[in-house]
Amino acid sequence: MDVRLLGPVEVTSGGRCLPLGPPQRRAVLAALAVDADRPVTLRTLIERVWDDPPDGATDSLYAHIARLRQALTATGASIERRGGGYALGVDPERVDAYRFRRLARQAQGACDDLTRAALLAEAMELWRGAPLAGIRGDWAARMRYGIEQQFVGTVVTWAQAHLRLGRPDMVVTELTPLVPRYPLAEPLASMLMRGLQALGRTAEAVALYARLRGYLADHLGIEPGPELRELHLRMLRGGDEDRPLLRPAGRNGARDLLFAQATG
Repeated sequence: MDVRLLGPVEVTSGGRCLPLGPPQRRAVLAALAVDADRPVTLRTLIERVWDDPPDGATDSLYAHIARLRQALTATGASIERRGGGYALGVDPERVDAYRFRRLARQAQGACDDLTRAALLAEAMELWRGAPLAGIRGDWAARMRYGIEQQFVGTVVTWAQAHLRLGRPDMVVTELTPLVPRYPLAEPLASMLMRGLQALGRTAEAVALYARLRGYLADHLGIEPGPELRELHLRMLRGGDEDRPLLRPAGRNGARDLLFAQATG
């Protein structure tokens, strides 16, 4: 049994998705799943599910919990009354968002790029699209934004590890469809530009920068950040952008700086 939040909210068991009901009921499940096996107060649940709770919010919450309990009957998971609220009684490892964060933390402490890249690849495989897709409200939007920032940081760190390992082709394949989805994530664009240059496709890297610059100018009225501008200028001048990436990075080195920029 798995609870999936990294995309549409789903529960899978025995290779199939269980019927969970309408989006609001899925929101109740998500509100419990982000704190798997820990109690969530009634007030917190209501605030997560409704931006402006109706008069009957408590009764609606009870009804959704009752329906979710029925849906989870054969999965081994349960929704328990605990600590003045409710808890989703399931091993947190069965929640994809929890596994994603755990793998990303392990990768930060990895002693070599092969291990780091493998852990991050495992985390990235859990990604199915925008987290909590289909769930409305301020709480879901905040969760979605925070998790997406973590995802971008994970991809940047994965890409840097592969560039140091001499695998720019993998970086270009993975990042080419992602960069247009996250046009404000400049570290992501930087990694793709570096990967393209390492493959001898500097003209494509320069064109990518031009598209990003145009997007920022049209939508926000700003220029790319200084690091991306400097990378672009060095490419125009024919500078070698691979050398810094081939040096081992310590835990507080360039890898962590890129991660902080992507998730900050």
